[in-house]
Amino acid sequence: MREKLLSLEEAVGWVENGSLLGLTAQFLENSPMAFLRELVRQGVKDLRVATLPGGGINVDLLIGAGAVSEYETCYCSLEGYGPAPNFQRALLSGAIKMKDST
Repeated sequence: MREKLLSLEEAVGWVENGSLLGLTAQFLENSPMAFLRELVRQGVKDLRVATLPGGGINVDLLIGAGAVSEYETCYCSLEGYGPAPNFQRALLSGAIKMKDST
């Protein structure tokens, strides 16, 4: 039987520049942070990201690393810690294309 498990590095290797990445967990404790950090480490760029219901530290990390070119969401925050700073900066500077899905 063929091995079905991949290392984190191999799994991220399937994500190409410009890919659409869908994330569902905006909560600090539910984000796939190891996977997202590996995306940044491997230098994946121009990601199109969609979050439902909203984004948080997961997307803020990718935006801060310059990996996101387009983002669709209804909000992005760090919950009780306030607004997501990288998201706010990118939105105000026009560094990312924003699609509001409220």
